[in-house]
Amino acid sequence: MTQISIPPLSQLRTRTSAKWRTFADDVLPLPVAEMDFDLAHPIRDKLIALINNSDTGYGGIIPELGQSFARYSAQHWGWNVDPEQFRLANDVGVAGIEVLRVVTAPGDAIVVNTPVYLNFQTWIAEADRTLLDVPLIDRGNGVWDLDFDGLEKAFASGATAYLLCNPHNPVGTVFCQEHLEIVAALAKKYNVVVISDEIHAPLNYTNTPFMPYLNVNDDARETGVCITSASKSWNLAGLKCAQIITDNSAMNLRLDALPKSVPWRASILGAWASVAAYDDGQPWLDAVMQQLRSNRDYLAEELPKFLPKAVYFKPESTYLAWIDLAAYNQEDPAEFLLEKARVALSPGKEFGPNAHNYIRLNFATSQDNLAQALKQMADVLE
Repeated sequence: MTQISIPPLSQLRTRTSAKWRTFADDVLPLPVAEMDFDLAHPIRDKLIALINNSDTGYGGIIPELGQSFARYSAQHWGWNVDPEQFRLANDVGVAGIEVLRVVTAPGDAIVVNTPVYLNFQTWIAEADRTLLDVPLIDRGNGVWDLDFDGLEKAFASGATAYLLCNPHNPVGTVFCQEHLEIVAALAKKYNVVVISDEIHAPLNYTNTPFMPYLNVNDDARETGVCITSASKSWNLAGLKCAQIITDNSAMNLRLDALPKSVPWRASILGAWASVAAYDDGQPWLDAVMQQLRSNRDYLAEELPKFLPKAVYFKPESTYLAWIDLAAYNQEDPAEFLLEKARVALSPGKEFGPNAHNYIRLNFATSQDNLAQALKQMADVLE
């Protein structure tokens, strides 16, 4: 099996991404969703070849990426993507905003399910739309469900689009086909466009293959747009390349209204790195998933020893731990832990109005770093 390397903390601190430059040097940063593992060799080699050839011009239309993604999706999810319905963008956020601008009108209500990826709020605001929250239902024991009655009420009230996060960030749920079929039926009934953010799709710990929204049924294909990227699974966020995918001729035609400049904003380096990821990056990702699964289990075993009042359930996907610290009676646990424990975490309040007791911890690092973070947190929480 391919081996992955996790540099020591001293070397990680020489990196220049926002994760390592946002906080003071004595802070252990575990917030933003990027991994600490060394880059996959096929991706590194492709990037080096591009640089050595001074091949750093405009990317524009790169059909090889659509073909690579189609092969990957067919092999791993049984989804036959038409490369002719595949578009580039520079990141998933821009993809979401541009699709919203095409399929909705200013002021329209856009449905989300909090707690949810914090930038859904900023996308909706940037597109000059209105957020309509239908919170997830917390069933307990780590089970978070969509509120179908709430969704139907929101759709019936005039919402025109639904930002679906699947797999879900931050709670880690992978929505099943049965539930996605209900979403698709509701979307068709009320003429709602489902924009499915599937950026974490390859990071699946369950025994059931991930189900892309556009592969659910004809209702989903008629109502859906997928936005995704190789950036989360292969750690390519800084290379700026994402994908917009449809699986229906009418929806594809609607997206012809996207600005012609959208694909030109994607990076040529990001596009070819994504090709390398989808074509040759799976052995590396398999090794990463083995490490992430071990880290996920490590947190479940060790967190009760260090923070016995914390509540954490292992996610079905992502490398993000959603941890409830309500029992420690801190108004803002993340701010407290940054100031007192010198550990940077994502504040729960950024993910929704009822999540202020939570923190989101990125466990895509070494277990030594996780152990150090837990110790520092335990030293200040009582």
